[in-house]
This record gives sequence, C-alpha cells and structure tokens, in this order.
Amino acid sequence: DLLHRGEITVGLRELIRALVRARKNIVICGGVGVGKTTMLRAAAGAISPHERIVTVEDAYELGLDEDSDAHPNTTALQQREPNLEGVGGIDMSTMVRWGLRMRPDRVIVGETRGAEAVPMLLAMSQGNDGSMCTLHASSSKQALTRLAMYVMQAPEKLTFDAANVLIGQAVDFVVHLDVATAGTRVVSSIRQVLETDGT
Repeated sequence: DLLHRGEITVGLRELIRALVRARKNIVICGGVGVGKTTMLRAAAGAISPHERIVTVEDAYELGLDEDSDAHPNTTALQQREPNLEGVGGIDMSTMVRWGLRMRPDRVIVGETRGAEAVPMLLAMSQGNDGSMCTLHASSSKQALTRLAMYVMQAPEKLTFDAANVLIGQAVDFVVHLDVATAGTRVVSSIRQVLETDGT
C-alpha cells in the first residue's frame, strides 16, 4: 500500500487523503508497474462509507466492492470483450455511461486509455466530484496531453481547444508516480490543474 509505506511521507499521505475528502477530481499517472492501481485503491480509502461509488475497469483489479465495511455501496463494472464472432463486446466508454446512470457520488475508472475519457471528464465536471482515474504517462504534464489526445480521438471529435477546456473544468490534480534510483516507488509530482477557457 503506497500510502502506508516509507516511500511516501506522512504529510504527503495526508495531503492526498485531504484531496479525496475534499472531493477533488484526481488523475493518477505513471509508467507500467509503478503502483497506480495501488495508489488509487489506497486513496479511495479516504472516501466516506456513506458514498455511492461506481468503478469501471477493463480488467478487475481495484476490488473496492469486496470491502463491505469501507465501501458498502460500490458497484464494480468491467468491460466485456467481443466473442469469436466479434459481437457482444461492451467497451469502457459505454460502461462509464452506464455507471453514470446508477447515480454515483463518485466514478472511479481503473485506467483511461481511449474514448471513455469523454464521459469520465463530463462526469467529473457535472457533479460527480471526487472522481478518480489512472493513466499511463511519463509526467504529470504528459498526462494532460494524453487526456486531450484521447478526447480528440473519441467519437465526439472535440477540437484541441474544446478538449483542453473540458479537462480544465474536470481535473483538479494530477499525481505522478515514478521509480527512484533505489527502486522505491515515489510520488514525483502533484500538479494542480486550473480551469481554462481555451484561450
């Protein structure tokens, strides 16, 4: 648990928990194997048990619904791959939209890597405050660029400026994880995102 080990100071741990309790929308990013899902799971521990949570993942990893004491009102959704005939698949974007119909207090997307970025960001900017996701990126700045790319490639075909306005209205903080020279996993940066009008 990254929030309980020595790699992250008590002050940093409390900062992240304070951001969660304050219902800030958070993107946790980093490379492969740096502990993004572990950090997301630990951060979710600061969510009140009275809140309704919907998690959406391509592969079931978070397991928040398994802790009936900490998260008694959690629904876990997982995308479904198509069968051998290429039918029956349900993608992440559709799952996020379904999750929003369940009237959650927060939406947690296990990993954003495509068109699901649009409904997730809309959820963050339209009342589902305190939502979180993970994202592959080599820096907190690159995470925002990658989010914009996913938004522009989605079926909605938003422009670069519109994508950045949506991100600015939706995301409050980006937490970047990295591996230090000694091999320990660390939080290398926390970037606050200020709302933009696209200009």
